[in-house]
Amino acid sequence: MYLYNSATHKKEEFQTHTPGRVEMYTCGPTVYHFAHIGNLRSYIMEDVLEKFLRYEGYDVNRVMNITDVGHLASDADTGEDKMLKGAKRENKSVMEIAKFYTDAFFSDCVKLNIKMPEVVQPATGLIDEFITTVQGLLDKGFAYVAGGNVYFDTSKLSSYYVFNDHDEEDLAVGVREGVEEDTNKRNKNDFVLWFTKSKFEDQALKWDSPWGVGYPGWHIECS
Repeated sequence: MYLYNSATHKKEEFQTHTPGRVEMYTCGPTVYHFAHIGNLRSYIMEDVLEKFLRYEGYDVNRVMNITDVGHLASDADTGEDKMLKGAKRENKSVMEIAKFYTDAFFSDCVKLNIKMPEVVQPATGLIDEFITTVQGLLDKGFAYVAGGNVYFDTSKLSSYYVFNDHDEEDLAVGVREGVEEDTNKRNKNDFVLWFTKSKFEDQALKWDSPWGVGYPGWHIECS
């Protein structure tokens, strides 16, 4: 089987780290509203790939995350947390919103014959692991604290945007709609790993951390 490799931009023969076994991660929903048909198309494609791998005889361990905290309305780390926005819209708690729309998502999956992953992990269940990961990046010099938040330092990478053919300037502040300048950043492409209470005082879900009370950014959740 040949698959498109986003890193090399080529179709390459599929190979596993462990013979006969596939470790498969697929990004799950942000559970603040119902999934729409465009969302579900992605999950159908992931399901088809997993089922084909099983048909080919692979032992597949598929993990899916559930984003129930930290995903802001704009992917540029601006705007309101989508979960908090959903809770305000329906006059419910964030966790009530998360449970309702998680259940709704998997109900849709049943209707579409999408198999349940072996592991389904809500972000709120891995806060300690996120903190450990962020601290590790700080210790290695790949992150820094500024303005109360922890940022990933993209200047420490030998290359960036390796998965796409974007021109870096096209993603600069003021070029792409929704991108606002964050004066705490050392580099325009840095992103937040951990927000503190200095960012949003009304954030419903917050945890203690070495950098203050706060919550993870969505980049670290997927990691």
